[in-house]
Amino acid sequence: MISRTLISAFCAGLCNLAAVAAPPTATLNAFDRYAAVVEDRIRSDSSTASFLRVLPDESQRARVRKGEVLAESGQSLGLKPDIAIPHGQVQHWVGAAFLQNATLDGVLPRLRNYNNRSRYMMPEIIASRLTDHHGDVFQVYLRLVEKAILSGVFDLDLRVVYQTEERGRLAIESRSQSVVEVSDASAPIGSAAKDQGLLWALNNYWRILQMDGGLYVECEALILSRQTPVLLGWIGRPVIDREARGSLVKTVRATIRIMNSPDAAN
Repeated sequence: MISRTLISAFCAGLCNLAAVAAPPTATLNAFDRYAAVVEDRIRSDSSTASFLRVLPDESQRARVRKGEVLAESGQSLGLKPDIAIPHGQVQHWVGAAFLQNATLDGVLPRLRNYNNRSRYMMPEIIASRLTDHHGDVFQVYLRLVEKAILSGVFDLDLRVVYQTEERGRLAIESRSQSVVEVSDASAPIGSAAKDQGLLWALNNYWRILQMDGGLYVECEALILSRQTPVLLGWIGRPVIDREARGSLVKTVRATIRIMNSPDAAN
């Protein structure tokens, strides 16, 4: 276990870094290439036995049916593209859970009601609303509060696309179109504050499979942030990995709550 002293040193080192006005264009372009490779692989797997990546066999599925939420890194699953991210880093994780006695038809209205998303995802999501909607494409605004290693508050504009490839299978692609760090939870929407580089992009790729009397739910998350300095990397990497994994587990659990609540559709 990493000591509190080392964690404090890591956080102090990050706090002393110079702020950046915005993520470098080269960083964002590299992330787009990274995400495109992930998306191509997800689409190619959409109608195959590889539709689920954390739950490929019965032993894993049995664990989530008992209520466990699994989370594994993209690296350990062999999913991480070999694409360098200049001045940045990508946290790549896949989380999985199971919702008993549920159907896709039953949960879809709850998932698509973005105006009440914050009710189920507090304290990480403190505001949410649908800003536009055309067919299976949703434009969504979220205010996200990060309280892991360093604190930050972010306004996210997301483009969310629902895709039903075949009966009993649903894919949801959620991509951040803009991420703005704001000063605090009460700041006006989009009023940019000092950019700490904690969050530059956030893409979530959901896969939901109806089987075994319920729904298997997986989320593949890509989180872009500024690069950890080399001198702090040996301290910071385990901390960042742990917090990214924990954040994904909370997101999966909150989404299961949404899917399981009849009030979420109202």
